Amino acid sequence: MFKTRVISSLIGVPLLLAVFYQGGWYWKGFFIFLAIIGLYEFYRMILSRGHRILQLPGYFLLLILLLGSDYPQYLLPGIYLLLVAALLYFVLCYPRFSPLDLAWTFLGSSYIGFLLGYALQIADLDQSFLLILLAFLLTWASDIGGYLFGSVWGTYKMIPLLSPGKSWEGAAGSLFLSVLVSFLFFKFLHLGQPGISPVILLGVVASILAQCGDLFISAIKRYSGVKDTGKIIPGHGGVLDRFDAFLLVVPAVYYFFVYWG
Repeated sequence: MFKTRVISSLIGVPLLLAVFYQGGWYWKGFFIFLAIIGLYEFYRMILSRGHRILQLPGYFLLLILLLGSDYPQYLLPGIYLLLVAALLYFVLCYPRFSPLDLAWTFLGSSYIGFLLGYALQIADLDQSFLLILLAFLLTWASDIGGYLFGSVWGTYKMIPLLSPGKSWEGAAGSLFLSVLVSFLFFKFLHLGQPGISPVILLGVVASILAQCGDLFISAIKRYSGVKDTGKIIPGHGGVLDRFDAFLLVVPAVYYFFVYWG
């Protein structure tokens, strides 16, 4: 399993960077594809619990939220029409669908679509390649720091009922490595002059958000009784297994550069 994970990473990371370096619709197409697969995994987990999903409205909302920055004039009217159509469908099909089914439908599409929409917005900023690279580096630093510190010093469990392997020592390691990566990134790449305090703050916030994103998807997996969200990435599982933390980190990087960059 470890060998498969390493091979997937050695192949996947350069391909990922190549797509981002090309930019444009290569970049946006990748994240649209990622969002669709991620929502498919989310709905698949919820369906395994016996819930029903309004799939067409769910995927439609996902695309509206993803492309809202490129076509803002259609964002609010599109959401309004979608809500009207979904509620009408829900009423006409009652009691086939329950209110909880409707809630799960919109939670998945809005969570993934809204958050990954920031990755598309970063594509339109100056130095977009470095910004998306920073989002991934902070995410990976949080994951690696948590794993290393947790493996060596992990004693006090953070949320044993939700994620037995996570410890407070691992959380501290995640925080430390994210702050270090943030500091080194700005020191050597000279992305503006935000000052040391905002740079440290970005590392702290990114680490906390990355851990929250990871725990949220862990909660959905535990609720659904599955080990992985999917199998699309050999050795790593599904899209949501690998990008759960990134989903919450990328908006933080976006806002950091909008207000401090």
